[in-house]
Amino acid sequence: MSGLSDRLGSHLRTLDRQFVNDFREYARNVRALRAGRETSARSFTAGLRYPVAHGQPIWTGSPTVIEGHERIEFAEGAALRIGLGPFGISTRRDVSVLRIHPEGRLRCEGVVSVQRGARIVVDSGLLQLGHNTNINGFAKILVRERVSIGAGCNISWNTQILDNDFHPMTVDGVEQPMSAPVILEDRTWIGTGAIILKGVTIGEGAVVAAGAVVARDVPPKTIVAGSPAKAVGPVDSWR
Repeated sequence: MSGLSDRLGSHLRTLDRQFVNDFREYARNVRALRAGRETSARSFTAGLRYPVAHGQPIWTGSPTVIEGHERIEFAEGAALRIGLGPFGISTRRDVSVLRIHPEGRLRCEGVVSVQRGARIVVDSGLLQLGHNTNINGFAKILVRERVSIGAGCNISWNTQILDNDFHPMTVDGVEQPMSAPVILEDRTWIGTGAIILKGVTIGEGAVVAAGAVVARDVPPKTIVAGSPAKAVGPVDSWR
């Protein structure tokens, strides 16, 4: 890896401090993964593709498919870290998919983590991700109009966030809107297997219980559970 190190040294001398800081954090995460045999030198090299070749702070530590990287935007100091967390229930063979179609955009407002096996597809519209938000393995986010996820949110395993029905429906002779924005305010926690449907706003600090199906707005600092999800009590905080 000496040739790679020499090339990186040249880049580090010419690129800005943000790159240096991001690279150091990336290397720290990769070292931790290698200790558990959860990554490889090949994955390390592949993970430098976007920051070095395209000047984008996209850092990958496991197999990742990215389509439309040029449609990903970053606020100052933001970064997207994909597959840099420990295995959990995933394996080294699980592939993360990030697909941004020509009519779509993804904007990172800070440092965002996406774990192995997640599927994120922006057919059109905007997906906005807040600082220090974590999207866990095998979560699915599908966007046609707008999905906005605030800062400090945790999206658990096998969750689904959908801002559209995928098929038009007609009720009493009137075709219904197929899409409506989904908004998760800061510090929301979406439990494993939960489904968030179109047009929903989840208030700041709210908790969606595992397996819940959310079709209506959730007030701030409220726990909801069930299908359809209903309020079951307040929550002061979570971590």
